[in-house]
Amino acid sequence: MRTFQLILIISTFLLTSCVDESVDLNDIEGTYEGTFIRTSPNAKYAPSQVTLIFSNGQFQGASETTKYPAICSGTYEIKGTKVDFANSCVWTAEFDWSLILSGEFTAELTSNELTLQRKNGSTWDLYELKRK
Repeated sequence: MRTFQLILIISTFLLTSCVDESVDLNDIEGTYEGTFIRTSPNAKYAPSQVTLIFSNGQFQGASETTKYPAICSGTYEIKGTKVDFANSCVWTAEFDWSLILSGEFTAELTSNELTLQRKNGSTWDLYELKRK
């Protein structure tokens, strides 16, 4: 009997903890703050605090570290589970342009968190953001 109760408790916990809180990406509008993290097997990168604002198909933002990542402003388009950024700013050539918030990111949105990630070769970029 105890084994059955233990299995029942664990099953209940697993079922309730796996409830999908995902929100339609079309509800992305708002201000988000959080962390940008770049990972690679060949280098170690520091995290950076970022802010992103989404409004009517437009985005703007900033990073605590200049050009890491390089966030300015532009437009975005929702494509299923992806967000495609088109950065409209002019950038100088002295930094790694793969750090510009541009191109397609896989996205997950819950009621108060937004995760954006993309892979470029062996490098991953990850934005972990909370709605402000």
